[in-house]
Amino acid sequence: ANTSVCAVVTMPFGSSAAAGRQNNGRQESSTAPIIPPSLTRQCLQLHQPDQKISNDAVELSSEFLRFFVIEARRRAAIEAECEATGDDGGNDYWQEKKRAVEIRADHIAKIAADLLLDLS
Repeated sequence: ANTSVCAVVTMPFGSSAAAGRQNNGRQESSTAPIIPPSLTRQCLQLHQPDQKISNDAVELSSEFLRFFVIEARRRAAIEAECEATGDDGGNDYWQEKKRAVEIRADHIAKIAADLLLDLS
């Protein structure tokens, strides 16, 4: 199955899980998305198709991309929740009942620059 980057970013958290994985002694969420190594290898070879990349480098890059997607979703969800509730940063937000909100492309666009700066 050929997986695209868009498919990985938009897949529901529970659709491809690494259940029971350990990270620094902490149990990771079993709903974290997995970035297929084949997709990671394709991304790494976009500009230099003949470049040889070790399996360890692909695995490490896949893990970094997974964290990147998780952080992007987290920040975009916060942006979407703030927009949906009209939150101005006050404490009223925490008193409101939480409800599901849709993360749209404009939410990702709003957090993209800060996310890239934080992870560079």
